[in-house]
Amino acid sequence: MSILRLSINTILIVAALLANNLQAQESARSRSVRRSEQTARANWQPTRSRVQKTRVAVPAASTRDHVPSIQQVQAEGIPSPPPESAISIISPSESGSLDGQITLAPVYEGEIMGEHFSGDCGCDDPGCVGCDTIGCDGACGASCCGEHCGGNAWRPCLTLCMPQDGWASFEFLGWWQDGMQLPPLVTTNLSPTPTAGVLGDPGTRILAGGEDYHDEALDGGRLRFGLWLDSCHTWGIGAEYFSLSSSTDLFSANSQGNPVLTRPFYDVTAGAENAQLLAYPNVIVGGVTVHTDSDLVGGGFRVRKLRQAEEGCSNWFLCGCPEHFCSRTELTLGYRFLQLTEGVRISEDLTVEASSLPGVPPQGSFALYDSFRTKNQFNGVDIGYITRRTRGFWSLETGIRLAVGNTKQTVNIDGQSTINETGGSTVVESGGLLALASNIGSYSQNQFAVVPELDLKIGYQMTKQCKLTLGYTAIYWSNVVRPGDQIDLDVHPLQIPPAQSPAFVSSGHPTFAFDTTDYWVQGLSFGGEYRW
Repeated sequence: MSILRLSINTILIVAALLANNLQAQESARSRSVRRSEQTARANWQPTRSRVQKTRVAVPAASTRDHVPSIQQVQAEGIPSPPPESAISIISPSESGSLDGQITLAPVYEGEIMGEHFSGDCGCDDPGCVGCDTIGCDGACGASCCGEHCGGNAWRPCLTLCMPQDGWASFEFLGWWQDGMQLPPLVTTNLSPTPTAGVLGDPGTRILAGGEDYHDEALDGGRLRFGLWLDSCHTWGIGAEYFSLSSSTDLFSANSQGNPVLTRPFYDVTAGAENAQLLAYPNVIVGGVTVHTDSDLVGGGFRVRKLRQAEEGCSNWFLCGCPEHFCSRTELTLGYRFLQLTEGVRISEDLTVEASSLPGVPPQGSFALYDSFRTKNQFNGVDIGYITRRTRGFWSLETGIRLAVGNTKQTVNIDGQSTINETGGSTVVESGGLLALASNIGSYSQNQFAVVPELDLKIGYQMTKQCKLTLGYTAIYWSNVVRPGDQIDLDVHPLQIPPAQSPAFVSSGHPTFAFDTTDYWVQGLSFGGEYRW
């Protein structure tokens, strides 16, 4: 028994000595490795190697059709792709020609193409550019369709600062308006024998009036701006202002008597057409000018509220595959104003050489004018509906508005004659030919009016913040007054200065009465929009 115990103790002592020997060898090896690493770090010098950038191109067709399935690999014996460990990285020391290039995929010749060669593609394919490129994604979802949602909400500033999350646009306008209709104002007669240009007589031709004026294209500008009150652009407030360039037309004619120049009117005493002489052989020489003008401005402000926003896929005729789209619909409520100012002025400058003809004033010089001016001022409540659909870099925006309110109509009629008879003093009297004591004055009234508007706009997104726009606008305005409609050609000759008796004022010719009509303006616009 003692011999067995002695053998076991001997074995344990030998095992302990072997373990200690192995631990000592491992410690020595670890110390050697650490010394080698420290020596390598101390001797290591960094080297820079310029990495050559190369383009890795893929075939033009979709690679989805070329990836084999597991079944195809098993059935047809197609080799499986190498595992991750099989991907080799070629270092500069192994290949000097590659200069540090990492090869992860085979290289194909050609260019990356975004077009589709088949209709079997999805909304997320790279070739179908969706509205994510202009801000459709994000925490706000489809509500930022066509918007630049910067994540900033409006906040008041105690110091000077720029408003956050807003928009501003400017457009050049090329619009046409409803023409101003004028009655015949200046006539002549082409008969061989000098004859007054009485309306209805053979040879009478209308030189000024008798047609629509200011119905040609008018240029102008429109400015729109505003800001959003929340980061997802569901509430906003904006304002706008537009102005068309003042349109003017000038007719001028002078004659020494040939050709004959006259101004037509209806003689209520004779019950027939008549004409005032402006130029007639050996009787009177003179000239006449007819000046007309028209000016339109408008503006207002609106509160905008997002009502609906959505996004999805749809087919368009320009692309044979589904593409991403988004849309948003807004309701607007605000205030709107419009102002239309127009005028007609007829001026004469005459010299009478003889007064043998009936109705011709005595010898001397005469200067007179008739003026008819109108102003329409609309103020009303404006409600609207805006929808925008965005697809890729293109957008289509449609706006319908209806303003309901009051139009203040103002008509100013004025006339004056400056008479300088030969051998006499200069006399200034009120009245000309069509503006006389019976209708001269300033008149105004209020009329209920409606102003509907249609806006169509196509936009192309240049960047996430800048967009080019091309649009069409049509505006209709009910119950306005225009100067041509306020001119009455019925004249009592005895009212024409120098007036023979003021009693003829009661005859009421020419008369005044509000003559209202409708007005429209429409045209194209081109400009840009910036959102921040």
